[in-house]
Amino acid sequence: MAITVKKYTKLLILAVLVSIVIGVFQFTSIDIEQFTPTKIKEFILSFGVIAPLVFIVIYALRAVILVIPVGIMSLAGGLAFGTWFGWVYILIGATIGSCLSFLTARYFGRGFIDSFKWLHKGRIKRFDDKAAKHGFKLILFVRLIPLFQYDAVNFGGGLSKVKFRDFALASLIGMAPGGFINALLGSSLENVISVQFFAALGAFILLMFVPLIYKKIKKAKSANGSEDILDKETSKAYEEL
Repeated sequence: MAITVKKYTKLLILAVLVSIVIGVFQFTSIDIEQFTPTKIKEFILSFGVIAPLVFIVIYALRAVILVIPVGIMSLAGGLAFGTWFGWVYILIGATIGSCLSFLTARYFGRGFIDSFKWLHKGRIKRFDDKAAKHGFKLILFVRLIPLFQYDAVNFGGGLSKVKFRDFALASLIGMAPGGFINALLGSSLENVISVQFFAALGAFILLMFVPLIYKKIKKAKSANGSEDILDKETSKAYEEL
């Protein structure tokens, strides 16, 4: 009985939070279409010396309320602070935000996942068990690939058995390359006909080929009889994503 009450209390809290977010946009003059890299940059820089802190806080909170697209926030960071400082602030905000999303999903959603018996067998169970065992490798892999959406990985990690420590560390490391590319791209938005802009685009495209590079390395290791980065069952878990 106590477990059921706790479950529905969490659901009620979540419903209230969602209603607050919807209400803010329904009954105020905030327009989502106003969220462009340039306008976010102007808003952030209006805070003066605490602008970096404001940016990090907004970046982290957006991961939970999902209002501003993460790509726009990242570009705004590079545009506002330049490539190197922008990269640092983006990485800090993204890491904190991903941890907040993970903990939100773990607190509100994992109990519901456990309550559905049909989710405890077959492919889903195998993936969940491997996520618990190889969580760091799993999260690191999906963070390195732009094809896996940032917010989906955050909430998906929280709903799975991935350990929080593995999730946080793998996210920090795995988001570093993409964060740098976004900062580089953002800092060049005011001069798109530049070497920097095309270098950023080239780096982003190169990052898209990470899965292909991984498969080639995997095949080469298998041919040489070497142990793969991931065991065979964990590799299957990636394919099921």
